[in-house]
Amino acid sequence: MTTQRTSWALAREAAGLFLTAFGLLGVLVALSAFHWAAGLSATMASLLTTGMLMRPKPRTDRWAHIARGVVCLLGYGGLTSCAFALCVPLGWIGVSLAVVLVGLWLTTREHEDEGAA
Repeated sequence: MTTQRTSWALAREAAGLFLTAFGLLGVLVALSAFHWAAGLSATMASLLTTGMLMRPKPRTDRWAHIARGVVCLLGYGGLTSCAFALCVPLGWIGVSLAVVLVGLWLTTREHEDEGAA
């Protein structure tokens, strides 16, 4: 038994990725037809979700962790910018939620350090 993929399996995977990409593009274009902020918000939410789902292993190259952080920051920053453009209080809610998340991240990091000592 081999672990190498057949050309049929690779072609099927390529077709699936192609259809997924064009389907997502169609959704984003349709949302943008309603309102520019709807399409942009969906794009930024997709970026943020992608960044959250990218979980490089701890021993992976440092660039994978940096790429994940950049994708998450880009997605969250874009969502917050759209919120500010639509309604200023929504933007401040986004900024406040980011501050809360950083605070929670810092408190959980402290507990990890105590366990290591």
